[in-house]
Amino acid sequence: MNLANALVSAGHKVILWSTTFYHQEKRHRYIGNRNLEVSPLLEIRLIDSPGYRRNIGLGRLWDHMILGRNLARELSVEKTCPDVAFVGYPPIETAAVMTRWLAKRGVPCMVDVKDQWPTIFTDPLPGFLRPIGRLALAPYFHLGGRALRDATALAAMADGFLQWAARFAGRSIHSLDRVIPLTVPPADVSAGELNQAGLWWDNQGVLDDARPRLCFIGSHSPAFDIDPVLDAARLAHATGQPWQFVLCGDGPSSSDWRRKAADLSNVCFPGWIDRAKIESLALRSTAALAPYRNSDDFVMSIPNKVIDALALGLPVLTPLRGEVMQLITCSQVGLSYVEGSGQALMDSMTRLLWDSGLRDQLSVNSLDLFKTRFSFDVVYGGLVRHLEMMASGELKQ
Repeated sequence: MNLANALVSAGHKVILWSTTFYHQEKRHRYIGNRNLEVSPLLEIRLIDSPGYRRNIGLGRLWDHMILGRNLARELSVEKTCPDVAFVGYPPIETAAVMTRWLAKRGVPCMVDVKDQWPTIFTDPLPGFLRPIGRLALAPYFHLGGRALRDATALAAMADGFLQWAARFAGRSIHSLDRVIPLTVPPADVSAGELNQAGLWWDNQGVLDDARPRLCFIGSHSPAFDIDPVLDAARLAHATGQPWQFVLCGDGPSSSDWRRKAADLSNVCFPGWIDRAKIESLALRSTAALAPYRNSDDFVMSIPNKVIDALALGLPVLTPLRGEVMQLITCSQVGLSYVEGSGQALMDSMTRLLWDSGLRDQLSVNSLDLFKTRFSFDVVYGGLVRHLEMMASGELKQ
């Protein structure tokens, strides 16, 4: 939708194909196929699929297979041929169907790779089981590789992901390929909304005072290693440092996180918060936590929590290696700590606490980097221009 809105703002007619099933809430938006004319320049076509209850399981595989089949049926009678297309990957099935349909018609397309499907399912297996896993998932390896090879260009959220996509497709990086960071449009928060949010935080015990504070805003999921964060909270309490940890959001790991932090008075769980509360919290925070585990997909990318912190002008504290560590090292926008170590996180916190010059410089660098590299206008304005040149033939492989 971000890209669709940016293209519409540039005066282009957009047809957005998607599914009736809403992945985040695990529910159907509609029953059956549905075409929605949002405006004269934006049409949304939703394809029916069975849905699923769990992110990982046979139900999701079945849903994607039916979704791909239903998309192929719709495309078989489609008369409209676009000038250029932007295709999401995964799902593998829909990407394979759409890229093959576009390739047969000579339409240039860019495939946007967001996950390492299907290798993400076989790489965690012990070495001796990987060939069996690849054999079991052979149709997905075939369709995934074909979808990326049919693409005119590849896109990914970070260079590491783009390199993986090119290797999986069996080709090299070329001039049409592009890194497209994750970002969102700016939200307009009024002074009144910010003031009300501040009063709300006061009632939560998160005061506008000089207390050092770390914030986390996101889904409570196994993707994050919360144990070092809570260990650092215990160390802060034991050593008399007045740090407060504000862990916003909710998710499948929430009950576990709350149980582990039950004895910690310096940790609070406000639940999900809106944009005004996010910006108010940032004004009261010293740094933002991005406690991702070092799985391959996060190591090769710059996850959204890191970019969210930059947008708020907050230094990032994270154990992530790879792309994020390079960003922190080269652009000086935060501090890294050793994965799994609460003491290492505590050492980084202590540096921020006692070195106000470092803290202020990291904050300035974070906001500057966001504005020049990750802002919505920079990212999507550049992508719109790139697609326009692909459509016109100005860009060649």
